[in-house]
Amino acid sequence: MIRLLLNLLLGLLILTSSWTGWGWTPPAIAQRLPPTTINEAYLVSEVTIPKDLRNPIDARLGRVGRKVDLNNSSVLVFRRYRGLYPTLARKIIKNAPYDVVEDVLEIPGLSAREREILEANLDNFVVMPPEPALIEGGDRINPGVYK
Repeated sequence: MIRLLLNLLLGLLILTSSWTGWGWTPPAIAQRLPPTTINEAYLVSEVTIPKDLRNPIDARLGRVGRKVDLNNSSVLVFRRYRGLYPTLARKIIKNAPYDVVEDVLEIPGLSAREREILEANLDNFVVMPPEPALIEGGDRINPGVYK
């Protein structure tokens, strides 16, 4: 009988401690990561990945720099330059690949204003060979990044 009473009391104690917060919970401790980790890079505006951690795509993007790669960039990259996003960027992507930057001026159905915008931005473009990892699927038109 005493054993049953002790089991009942213990069960009641466990049940009430979970309801009332009497149970022990470990304290949350936030710790700053050392500055040598890659997470530190996210605190600056431009992420720099150490050379030993780069993959071939990172190396390619490093060669492109701030320019827009007409054969591999997503539609969001075109926001850097006024007048290109979203309509003109979509036309550029749908008509890729290009052999040289000037090929972008040959997109069928360009209006006179769109052609002017493209001509004004030719120095901001670069053409790299298409990379399947960057262009497969619909990610160039809709990369799934929403704010």
